[in-house]
Amino acid sequence: MKKILLLLTVCVFTITVYSQTLVNTDAQDRSAILEEYTGIHCGYCPDGHSIARSIYETNPGRVSLINVHAGTFAVPNAGEPDFRTVDGEMLATTFGVSGYPSGTINRHTFPGGMVLSRGAWEGAVDDILQLSSPVNLGLSSDFNSSTRDLTVTVELYYTDNSVVSSNFINVVLKESHIIGWQTDYGNGNDPNYDHTNVFRAFLTGTWGDEVTTTTMGTFVTRTYLYNVPVDFDIDNCDVVAFIAEDQEEIYMGTQVVADGGTTLVVGDLETSSVNYVGGQPANIESFNTTATNVLSTTEDFIFTLSSDDAPVDWSASFMIGGNTYTGSATIAINSGMTENITVDVLPGNTPDIATFELSMSSASNPNAPMLVNTYNVISGVTDLVVSNPTAVDWAPLYMSGLDAAGNNAKTSTDRSTLINFNSFGALTDVNNIYYNVSWTFPALTDNLVNELSDFLDNGGNMLIAGQDIGWDNSGAANSNGTPTTIAFYEDYMHADYQDDGSVSNSQVDWVSTDGVFGQVPSVGINDIHNGNNYPEEIDPISPAQEIFFYNGNANKIGGIRVETANYKIVYFGIGVEQVDDAAIADQMVKLSHDWFYGIVSVEEFDARLAAVLGQSYPNPTNDVAYIPLTGLEEDATLNLYDPMGKLILELQIPRGMNIIDLDLSALGSGLYSYQLIGSDGATYARTLQVIR
Repeated sequence: MKKILLLLTVCVFTITVYSQTLVNTDAQDRSAILEEYTGIHCGYCPDGHSIARSIYETNPGRVSLINVHAGTFAVPNAGEPDFRTVDGEMLATTFGVSGYPSGTINRHTFPGGMVLSRGAWEGAVDDILQLSSPVNLGLSSDFNSSTRDLTVTVELYYTDNSVVSSNFINVVLKESHIIGWQTDYGNGNDPNYDHTNVFRAFLTGTWGDEVTTTTMGTFVTRTYLYNVPVDFDIDNCDVVAFIAEDQEEIYMGTQVVADGGTTLVVGDLETSSVNYVGGQPANIESFNTTATNVLSTTEDFIFTLSSDDAPVDWSASFMIGGNTYTGSATIAINSGMTENITVDVLPGNTPDIATFELSMSSASNPNAPMLVNTYNVISGVTDLVVSNPTAVDWAPLYMSGLDAAGNNAKTSTDRSTLINFNSFGALTDVNNIYYNVSWTFPALTDNLVNELSDFLDNGGNMLIAGQDIGWDNSGAANSNGTPTTIAFYEDYMHADYQDDGSVSNSQVDWVSTDGVFGQVPSVGINDIHNGNNYPEEIDPISPAQEIFFYNGNANKIGGIRVETANYKIVYFGIGVEQVDDAAIADQMVKLSHDWFYGIVSVEEFDARLAAVLGQSYPNPTNDVAYIPLTGLEEDATLNLYDPMGKLILELQIPRGMNIIDLDLSALGSGLYSYQLIGSDGATYARTLQVIR
């Protein structure tokens, strides 16, 4: 193969006369380059791949992934793929990589070092993305199928002075969708694993191509030629380019597809200052932005507003130049001119979270990047299931438990979405969070617990479940806890980590005197994580109290609950997915839900009232609800509670009544609960949703 530096040009302009095609001249924050050190025989590496992919998807256009296969875990057996490279081994040796998977984020040295375990990547990326960059980077790539020559052009524009006099351009070729062996401790070994982002080669040498003019206003363009080996599938290849201070401290990077990719700057779609809002059914939420044509001629731009997750009874439209559109519209914008755009989202009666995307693309330059703004709306949701990035497969189990509770005002989302909604003050209608940690790392992050603390301080409640939450915040070697997350574990969750647990903790036994969970049957613990069973042992910190222990040993506490003046928390030291009986898993979530709303006391529960008290209809409802009763053989009381658990109505119900007619016209939107109390104090409760 050949790798040739074709062109080395440096030009200096002031920003007022600067003319360019690939790179933006406005100051930008840094992007993130995650170089993951991995190997086909690294059993924990698939989890690292999943974490990296989640980070990439959460930060569209701002994160590039490069998987460097190096070290002993990358050595193939006969018939297995060999992804090792000389450059990759040199990187691993230079940076002192000793554990796999591990990774560098912009080759930046954090308090925990440069080479980070997978649990630290998300927080490190968040930190990097908040830093400003003194230089912007643009990129194009063209492939000649006859010669297999790849031509890559990199453009730099310095919006500020670099802190060092020399910087280095690095250009990487990577390949995805290579099928081959992968050891996998979490999901079982896979001989047909889909390997992505595999590092193939540097086009610039291991440590890059030096740039010696690094002052504000400098424009740099470089072009590189690389002959692509025949066993690389160019259709699955991407080019990543980044600019670093030296061998470390990457400022900015981006990636394009190898065959025809470009960052050609055609326009600007201004990012909305607020793009996470709490809505209400039938109330329009409006977002304002602007679109600018930076090309030298009038251009037709294709605008498209779409959503992949909006309920069918939600709608959205956008307005440009006084005209309203749904779907797509082609709008001509004169050179240098800006158009105002308003995006309107109208939530329907279905409670949910929906993301709407407004895209802008150039009709004459179809290979140029599509500009995208996202708008996120939550409406009608009182109970929110939240999953860590690699725990999302278990979210339906929590939704099933809320189904068992009769909750029709629920939805599920991921950790980053929760953080963003709460940071914008958009979770005021959410009463309860059900946090699905499962067996993932980091169990908690600083950004997360800052938002959870705010949510709990303002009266919210939380169920949190998963193994190793305590271990990860114990300060143990290789754990990911920080002073902030450890303080949250102790001060908010009121938990004191004792032991990691083992397969010997094979059964959950409930504290029979507990007023919420005391009548739940004992249940086995599944080996759902392929031999990685660590049912956590914890002690409650007052005012918390234990709710279950393992294998009849009252000294091995695995679950607690706590009620403070502001909030309630239920903490299971196992994930709901580990519970051996689906009905009991549902009951665990349901009873947590009912305790949050103040409508359950298991020791007063009587099965006969469960058979008597029916589910209200229609549900959701607007002005009236009908509650069926079957075989009521005693005088009883029906209590109605508002979404915060406050008693707002008490009705005396005579024996023999078969339906209750409730006038709800004076009530606001929300999830209400109704409770039937028998003559001997036994109770049963259900929920109903009011939508305005």
